[in-house]
Amino acid sequence: MKGEEVTGCPVMHQDFSTTRDLGDYWALANDLRESCPHFYNKYSGGGYWVFTRHEAVKDIYKTPEIFSSESITPWEPNPIYRFVPTQVDAPDHIKYRRILNPWFSPKAMEAAAPMMRELCRSFIEPLVAKGRGDFIEDFALLYPTAAFLSVIGVPVSYTEQFAEWVDMFFGGFGGDPEGAENMGKALSEMRVFWSEQLADRRINPQPEGDLFTYLLNSTVDDEPLDEEVLLDMCTVLTLAGLDTTRAELGYMFHHLALNPADRQKLIDDPELAPLAVEETLRYYTIIFGDGRKVTRDIEFHGVQLKKGDMVYALVSGANRDPRHWERADEFVIDRKKNNHFGFASGPHRCLGMHLARREMAIAVQEWLSVIPHFELDSDATLQERGGGAMMALETLPLRWEVGS
Repeated sequence: MKGEEVTGCPVMHQDFSTTRDLGDYWALANDLRESCPHFYNKYSGGGYWVFTRHEAVKDIYKTPEIFSSESITPWEPNPIYRFVPTQVDAPDHIKYRRILNPWFSPKAMEAAAPMMRELCRSFIEPLVAKGRGDFIEDFALLYPTAAFLSVIGVPVSYTEQFAEWVDMFFGGFGGDPEGAENMGKALSEMRVFWSEQLADRRINPQPEGDLFTYLLNSTVDDEPLDEEVLLDMCTVLTLAGLDTTRAELGYMFHHLALNPADRQKLIDDPELAPLAVEETLRYYTIIFGDGRKVTRDIEFHGVQLKKGDMVYALVSGANRDPRHWERADEFVIDRKKNNHFGFASGPHRCLGMHLARREMAIAVQEWLSVIPHFELDSDATLQERGGGAMMALETLPLRWEVGS
């Protein structure tokens, strides 16, 4: 690892956005964490501070008054556009989250679980007799999309369209030469769709099970939400809620394909699935890092930060930090204490975490009930999209015995 020493702190040129061989990014995160608790990355933009260890990442998340979410992309400290509520700080952030939280609460997800289970089965059943398939394309991209659309009141007939939009958008973070164009196109088309849905509900409100009608009836400071805020909310929910679960399912099933002992534990005890999900979120963290903007001059973990500086919390390093975790670099399927940062932490903790947990637990239970034994269908080295946004396997070819 090459770097310059500047005032006692290493300066590096690390590109976190490229597509690499599976496992390279976690190896890099481990290397960075053990080599230095912090460094200055000059690869892109004006540069930013990277904090690699659990204690510092925890402190960044728990002090949002110092580490603002105004910008969450460290190489873009002054974004042209800010999404609501992701890039809004308190007190307004609290007001927006109060509107959205009930829709994705544990109680709401419990009520939606039978629907999710039925949808999950509908995507698995056609695959059983085939004996092989690309887990990402055939299942992980489609099932969470359909479940999310059902939760917010959009017909599942739009599943493939949304899967395409999300794939186009996040594909731009992995070095795709046409990435910027695809991202812009996907974002524009999604916002047109949401605008049409909102316009329809203004004329034809659907008070039961429809997020759009609910949002149109919601207020902040006794004022209705304006159109841009409404479109932001719909877009953020889509981008945050679909690719994340697809990515985590990919890593989870890759692990199960390579580790039959862990798979057998889940076959023998399906109720172990929620713990397996939490360990997947810790060990296979898809959030490589999380950006924040410094609001005032402060000394932080030995670094003198200035107002306006950008920091990058290396979540992937923190989630395997041996200073915090026992057996940090092992996947412990029944790990009991698991306060990971897979959903970030603090007031901006992932709104859809209860949805994702439920989707993943149902997926592993339902898949193993009909396809209990499977393995990788290729000797090729798998590729994963870079951590510029969220890491994800590009493909996951699996095979299984028909009737297994």
